[in-house]
Amino acid sequence: MNDKYLKYDAVKLAQEDAFIRWVQEEGGRRSQEWEAWLARHPEKQREVDEARLLVQAIAIKEEAVSQGRVDKLWDRIDAATKTPAQASPARPMAYRWLGYAAAAALALLAAFFFLRPDSAITVKTAYGQITEHRLPDGSTVRLNAGSTIRYHANEWNSARQLSLEGEAFFEVEKGKPFKVITPKGDVEVLGTSFNINTFEGHFDVQCYTGRVQVSANGSQEILTAGQLAQWEESAWQRATFDTDGGPGWQRGRFEYHSAPLREVFAEMERQFDIRIDAPDSILARTYTGAFERQALDSALYRVCWPMKLNAERRDNKVSIRPEENID
Repeated sequence: MNDKYLKYDAVKLAQEDAFIRWVQEEGGRRSQEWEAWLARHPEKQREVDEARLLVQAIAIKEEAVSQGRVDKLWDRIDAATKTPAQASPARPMAYRWLGYAAAAALALLAAFFFLRPDSAITVKTAYGQITEHRLPDGSTVRLNAGSTIRYHANEWNSARQLSLEGEAFFEVEKGKPFKVITPKGDVEVLGTSFNINTFEGHFDVQCYTGRVQVSANGSQEILTAGQLAQWEESAWQRATFDTDGGPGWQRGRFEYHSAPLREVFAEMERQFDIRIDAPDSILARTYTGAFERQALDSALYRVCWPMKLNAERRDNKVSIRPEENID
C-alpha cells in the first residue's frame, strides 16, 4: 500500500480509484490490503470512515437523483464560491466528482447525523427491559433495566472507553485497555468479564474472569475472578463471591443481605416498570431475602409478607403500608 494516503483528507481519499473499488467490492486481495494498511495507521480511521460514507453516498445519489438536479446544485455552489473577478473555467473531472459528493452529502445530511461512525452512540434500557449491545471490537455489554451507556464509535479503535449509568455486565475482547467511566469511579481491564452496579449511589464491581482495576477518589484496587469491591464513603470494601451463573439480575433473581427497602423497591420499579409509594419509615428498614422477575405479585409477596407489610396494587402503582393490627 502507498503511504501517500497518509497525507490525504477524506475528500481526496474518496476520489482514489483504488479506494472506491475497495468500498464497492467485498472481500478479495484489495480489501485485505486496505484493512492491513488501516491496522498499521489507526490514526487514519476517521478519514477512511468519512471517505467511505462519501463513496457510498455518491452511489445512492446517482441512482436516486437526476443529472439535471445535481448540475443545478453544482451551479449554486459555483455561484456561492466564485469571486466577481473569476471566470468560469471548464470543470475538471475531479471537481465535477466533488460536486456529486457535495450533492450527496447535502441530500443525506440528516442520515449522516445519525449513521456516521463518529457520532456518539447512546444505548438506553427502559424500565422493565434488559438488552445486549455489541461494541465495535466485538465486546458485549448487557444492560440491566433503567441503564445507559455512551461511547464514540470512531474513537473506539484508539481508545476503548464508555460511560455507564446504572448496571451492566461486560464481556471484553482482548486488546487495548478497556475503560468504563461511572459517576463514582472508573474500571479498567484488558480482556475479561465483570459487572458494575451504580444504582442508588453504589459503585460495586464484581470480576468474573481475568483481572479488573477499579479506581475511585484516587484509591485503586486490583480484582481477580471471584473478587468484588464496593466503594463505601472513602474506602474500598472487598469480598469474594461465587462466579457460577453470572450476575443474578441476568437470571431474573435479586438477592439482598441487610439492604434498605428503598433499594429493594427501586429495583422492583426498574424490573416491573411500576411506581412504588411507601413512607420513609418503611423505606429505611432493612431486608434480607430475594425476589424474582417472573411475576410482580409474587415478588411483592416475598418481600412484604416477612416484614409484615401490605401491598395494594392498582394498575402500575403500588402502595406499601404496615399491616393493621387486629385485636
